[in-house]
This record gives sequence, structure tokens and C-alpha cells, in this order.
Amino acid sequence: MRFEYITSPEGLLKVKEKLSPEAVLFLDTETTGDRLRLVQLGGQGEIFLLDLFELGERGVLFLKELLSQKGVVGHNLKFDLKYLYRYHIEPYAVFDTMVASQLLAELDRHSLQSVAMHYLGQVLDKSLQLSDWGSRVLTKAQLEYAALDVVVVRDLFPILLEKLNQCPVREEILLKTRTSRVFGLQNPVAIVEMAFVQEVAKLELNGLPVDTQELESVFREYSRKVQRMIMDFISTHRVDPMSPKQLGEFLTRRLGLDLPKTEKGNVSTDDKALSEHAHHPVVRHILEIRASKKILDKLEEIRENLRGNRVYPEFKQIGAVTGRMASSNPNVQNIPKDLRRIFKAEEGNLFVIADFSQIELRIAAEYVGEIRMIRAFQEGRDLHRYTASILLGKREEDITKEERQLAKAVNFGLIYGISAKGLSQYAATYGIDLPVEEAQAIRERFFSYFEGFRDWHNRVKEELKKTGKSSGHTLLGRSYVAHTFPDAVNYPIQGTGADLLKLAVLMLDAELRKEGIPAKVVNLVHDEIVLECPQEVAQEVQTLLERAMKRAGSIILKRVPVEVEVTVKERWEKE
Repeated sequence: MRFEYITSPEGLLKVKEKLSPEAVLFLDTETTGDRLRLVQLGGQGEIFLLDLFELGERGVLFLKELLSQKGVVGHNLKFDLKYLYRYHIEPYAVFDTMVASQLLAELDRHSLQSVAMHYLGQVLDKSLQLSDWGSRVLTKAQLEYAALDVVVVRDLFPILLEKLNQCPVREEILLKTRTSRVFGLQNPVAIVEMAFVQEVAKLELNGLPVDTQELESVFREYSRKVQRMIMDFISTHRVDPMSPKQLGEFLTRRLGLDLPKTEKGNVSTDDKALSEHAHHPVVRHILEIRASKKILDKLEEIRENLRGNRVYPEFKQIGAVTGRMASSNPNVQNIPKDLRRIFKAEEGNLFVIADFSQIELRIAAEYVGEIRMIRAFQEGRDLHRYTASILLGKREEDITKEERQLAKAVNFGLIYGISAKGLSQYAATYGIDLPVEEAQAIRERFFSYFEGFRDWHNRVKEELKKTGKSSGHTLLGRSYVAHTFPDAVNYPIQGTGADLLKLAVLMLDAELRKEGIPAKVVNLVHDEIVLECPQEVAQEVQTLLERAMKRAGSIILKRVPVEVEVTVKERWEKE
């Protein structure tokens, strides 16, 4: 392994001479605190370790110029990019070998150690990762360790690239992007995911603004509320509602409820078990206490993660099999709608908030080729009114608000094939009382009209019965394997939604750069994009965001039009 440790301006000249001809560079970093110590770079030949403590501003300017013209390959690049962005260093395009491993789904773990062992048969010693990278003098062992990671990434790249390019789906418009051109990447999902690595790094750096006064006010309100509800329950029933053991004995012995047992033989009092008895006033009281306690816990999570007047969540780019993102510390993708008001744009700024309208239904209709639903979308109909009219034999204009709610539950439930009992329970979440017998009749009418879904569900069940699994691709080409019916009908729909959201963000970023508009993405929630921008450009950002989302929709959905709802607000809250 040949490498050079660069600490002088003369050394940078050699790096420039050797690496300038390369279109793709392999990169890793070593950091200490919030500072970059080493940036390791290599092409097909020699590897260079640039010590930014020694090189200072000259080294930063050199990297800024060099990487702005290069494709960069690394492992878990989000980490490296967040440091590089702090120094205003931005690569031209990136390829992340960790993301590649996640997309290929041949491993359970995707650390560089795991990926190197699987694809190269190479054992990596990562013990020096936690060594003192802020030391005045770096040891030979540290330098060798730093250089080796670049070698491993370089060896992994062609293997992973070839495997990714075996994808059966091609999307011509994505083959014209810089990510495709620089790396020779042809897999449309991989093209989107690689480009999206940079967006996730920026998203984490941007953070989400919080109205700290409102946060404290709501926290105090819920603290008092939860405490009062618990004390009321204890004084009424002489049982602590937060104690599973006391609650289990109370509900089964004193109230006579039939509750399931846990694996350890205890009475199960989790929400799922109690939901079967939600009609009972005591159980309903317990569930209300828990709902308020969950909100209080969410507020506490936000408080604990405040830095100034913003939170800076961590985002997993591929947080689920479907490609959906996940967030933590705090999780800002599961904020109850009533709590969204605590997030307020900074002074002089506004939020621009957009989501895809009825996107799961639109994706599902196209995915299964349900011609009647596709036609309804093409004609611009309100699908819930349309479905209600079919189920109830009424004209669409005569459908009541309650009947539309019923159809909403039917549409969102039955595309995933839930049972009559499941539909009855699901309808209750929409405020609709639907007896199981009625749910069964509605279910039969739905599938006799929307035959595409019936046929799709039958095919999936047959595949699961024959092979024990169901496999396929999202509309953009993300592969999946499912072993249960709920997963098999969920994965391609949810996965296509994830592809769509990420592509929309990439298209928006291109629009904002082109127009030179200072707007930043501050949150992503499955089918929703939240931006923060100066109030004077908010209307322009609204137009660009809607255009980017619709354009992304037209690339992935060929037959069903995509509709977008965009609002401009001071706070991230519902109407």
C-alpha cells in the first residue's frame, strides 16, 4: 500500500498533479471534535493523506477546488460530507459503498468491516478509529489505518457498481444525471440514492427551528394533564395505570376482561391488547392516559435535543426495507399533528410545506394497473367520493362528509387487503362505526369493482403459498423480498413513495441552485417536504417545490397524474 502524508504546500502540488486527471476519487476522513484532521484521497494509483491541521486554509481551498470537479466514492459518506460542508467543500457527485450494500441487501450489517469481509474476504481492524486524531503528531499506525480505508473503498467500488447495474429497470432521464455519468451507474434507484446522500448531510446540518417558549408552555400543560389523569385513575380504582402488573390483575380479575398473555406468561396490557376492549370506559381512560403520556415523552425528547432554538435530528437514509427514511434524536417524523405548532420558522423566515395528495392510492393504482382507479385520477375526480358512490350506489355530488370518510378508510385499507374485521377497526380511526357484517359486504363490492386489486392480492397469496416469499420491484426499480402478505402488498407501494420523495428533493435542489434561492430542507416525513426560507422568496419557493414534486411524479408514475398541496406558514401545523 503506497501513500504519502501531505503537510506542506509543495505536497499539495504533487497531489494536484497525480489526482487532477482522475474523474473519480476515493475518500475517507479522520476527525476530532468538530474539526477535520485528515482527508484521505486516492485515485487508481497512490493515496494521499492531507493533514488539515498542518495545511490550514491552503489545504481547505485546495480540496474545495479539487473535489468540486470530481466524483467521490466513500463509505458512510454522510458523516464525511457533514464535516466537509462545514468547510464549504462540496464534491461534484458521490457514490456511497454503504448505501450500495444496503440496496443490494445481501447483508444484515453494512459497516465497512462487514462489507469488506463479504465482498473482498478482507478482515479490517478498526481499533484505531477511536485513537487520538487530535494529537500533534500522528503515529505511523494511524496513518496506515487511515490509508487502508481508501484502498478498501477503491476495491469495493467496481464490485458494487457491477451488481447495482444488474437492475432490470432503466429510466433514461436519470441516465443523463451527473451521478450516472460520473460513475457509470445505470440503476435508477441507486442513482437517486447516491445523489440523495448529499441532501441527507445538508438536512442534518440544517436542523429544524423550535419555538422554545411554546415548547415549554405545551410541556407544562401536558405534565399537569398526565399527572392529573394518573391521580384520578388511582383515586378511582386504587390501581397505578402505569404499572403493567397492577393493570393486568385489575383488568382481568376485577373487570373480567379476556386479555392475551405475553411470552413470559404475564397478562398483556399493551395498546394492541387493550384496543380490542376500547369500548369499555375504563380501558378507554387508560388509552387516553397513554396517548397523553406519549405526547409528553415526545416533548421531553425534543427538549433534551435542543441546541439553541433548533433540533438537529439524525436521519437514516434507508431506514426501512422500503427505502423510507427514519429519524432519531429527536424523531421528527412522528410528531403528532397537534404538536407541530411548536416548530416555528426563525425571525424573517417562513416554512414552505408540501405533500403529495393521496399518493399511496395513486401509486397503488398504477402499480397494479387498476384501470378504473387510474381513469378516475386522470379525470381529476375526488377518489374517496368516487369510491363512496360505487359502494353506496349514490351520485358523487350526493355523498356526505361521513360517507366520504367511510370511503377513505375503505380505500386506504383495502388496497392492502385487510379483512372485514380489520376494516371495521380501521374505520373507527376515521370516526366511522362500521359493523363487521357491513364491512364484509363493502369489502366484496370494492373488490368486485376494482378487480385489479383483487387479482393482485390473489397473485401475491399464490406466490407466498408456493415459494414462501414474494419478490419484485417498485416502479423505479427498488428490489424487495417479503415473506408475509401485509409486507408483500405494502413494500412496492411504500417503496415507490420513498423513491418519489427522494427524487422530488433532488429536483428541488437543482431548481434552487439554478435560481440561486436561499431555501433549505428542514424535514422530510414520508410524503411531505418542509422547507425554511426568507419570507420574501417564499412564494417563489412554493412554485419551485410544486413543480419539482410534479416533475418527479411524472417520471415515476407514467399513467396517473400527481397532485401536490403546498402551503406557506410561520409554523409547521395543520390548518
